[in-house]
Amino acid sequence: MRALPVFVPAMLILAFAQLTLAADMQSPAGPVILTVAGSVSVANRPAFDEKDDAFFRYHDQTFDKAVVFDRAMLEDLGVTEIRIAYKDWQRPITFSGPLLVDVLKAAGCSGGPLRTLALDGFATEISAEEVGARNWVLATRANGRPHGIGGRGPLWLVFDPPGDRPATEEEENMWPWALFFVQCG
Repeated sequence: MRALPVFVPAMLILAFAQLTLAADMQSPAGPVILTVAGSVSVANRPAFDEKDDAFFRYHDQTFDKAVVFDRAMLEDLGVTEIRIAYKDWQRPITFSGPLLVDVLKAAGCSGGPLRTLALDGFATEISAEEVGARNWVLATRANGRPHGIGGRGPLWLVFDPPGDRPATEEEENMWPWALFFVQCG
C-alpha cells in the first residue's frame, strides 16, 4: 500500500508531460494537407477513427498517434527554394517549401525508413540514409503558386539533383506528388 502515494504523483507527472508534449504542437488553422504518423513523439490529432478517417481506411492506413499540418504550419518551418529542370518539362520549375528533415523533426519522427503515400495510392519508401543524403524539399508551391488537388498537390516531395544539372528520369521517378501522408519508422 505504501507504493500507492509514490505511484500516483509519478503517473500525474507522466500524464502532464504527455499533455505538454501534445500542446507544443499547434493545431492547424487551415485545411490539413499532410499527416505524419508512425514513430512520432508529438501529436495534434486523435488516433485513426474507422468512421471519421474514411480516406485513410480506403488506403489501409491506421495509426495511434499523428501530427497534422496545414500549408501555413509547413511554411512556418522555413521555406527553401530549389530550381529543377527535367527533359519532359517545358521549363525549369522553382519548388518551395520546408526541408523534409525539418518536418520530420517537428513531428518528432525517430529512425527507420519513411513511407510516403499519394492521393492516388502511389507509395514510395525512402531509407533513412537516402533522407540524410539528399536535400529533400516538401514543396508546397511550384513557381510561387500553391500546389492544388487535381494537379500535383497538395505536396510534391523533391530534391535538388547534385551537380547543377537536369534531373534524370530515375530521380524524377523518386519524387512523389499529390503527397498527403508520411509514415515514419
